[in-house]
Amino acid sequence: PLFLPLPRRSSRDVNSPAPVDCRLSQWSGWTDCFPCQEKKHRYRRLEQPAQFGGRRCTGHLWEEQACRAETECTGPPGCGQDFQCRETGRCIKRHLVCNGDTDCRDGSDEDNCEDEDIESPCEHLLPIPGVEKAVQGYNILTQERRQNIYDPEFFGGFCEYVYNGEWRELRYDAACERLHYGDEEKYFRKPYNFHLYQFLAHADSGFTFEFYEDSKDLLEALKSDKSNSIGFTIGIGPGSGIVMVHPGFTFSRGKGTLKNFTQYDRKEVGFIRAVTKVQTARFKMRRDNIVLDEDVLLSLQDLPDTYNYGMYAKFINDYGTHFLTSGTMGGIFEYILVINKEEMRRK
Repeated sequence: PLFLPLPRRSSRDVNSPAPVDCRLSQWSGWTDCFPCQEKKHRYRRLEQPAQFGGRRCTGHLWEEQACRAETECTGPPGCGQDFQCRETGRCIKRHLVCNGDTDCRDGSDEDNCEDEDIESPCEHLLPIPGVEKAVQGYNILTQERRQNIYDPEFFGGFCEYVYNGEWRELRYDAACERLHYGDEEKYFRKPYNFHLYQFLAHADSGFTFEFYEDSKDLLEALKSDKSNSIGFTIGIGPGSGIVMVHPGFTFSRGKGTLKNFTQYDRKEVGFIRAVTKVQTARFKMRRDNIVLDEDVLLSLQDLPDTYNYGMYAKFINDYGTHFLTSGTMGGIFEYILVINKEEMRRK
């Protein structure tokens, strides 16, 4: 016998719209076999997104399958007098071969060098923190960052550097229970694709302050906040004797936790939350002769000459609709003071 599940009844407001389930189209036919990939692809479309609590779709919009091509892979075009990276076909200048830098992702430009102990003259320079955010693509339709467009690790043989200036790393000293800035000077190596990169130490003219009666109200406010910034850090710093402090409050992309948060779950404790926007750097990318990330280079080579919706839609899904040409790095800095309300009343 065949037993069918009984339909479930659920209550909803009379004026609320009925749930709409997600719906996908049927799979397209398989593409021809791409000889260089030895893969074929197919796709399907999103016909109806889930709405009003309806069921979400499962599975992928694209599929690929191994295949045997009937034609030979011709490979990427040659590089003439320049050197061609073995894995991706990227062309680099001959003076970059055996220079101590890995200018090809597979390291083929540093293979079979006469001097096997070549060291890069720029090894003392540090990578710029957060530079990977500037090289990513951006999908303006979904407002999401996508995979790299620029290559953040290609330097073109240059040792151009950026001085940290007034920028210092904020650290917590566990022994002294205080926040402080490191004093060491740092020099960061500027990738080739960056025309300009400058560290800043700018904040808005002032903080916005909010007071919360207890930890529950504060936690609810933090959970409800949404941030489009790259990330931000919350510090709990020292004050006078009426302020109780505890370190370790770190956020990223608008989400975070506070260590030992339950110790503040008392009626006599309140919280002051100060918020400001901080600019940490500004940048401008090259406009000419940019060097693409090797993954996007391979993806461009794989696109068919004849338009195929599935293949081109997947490229946009992977790398976005736009890429950055200039901008400002930064985020939101929050500072939370833990206040003893009884002591405040006495003062």
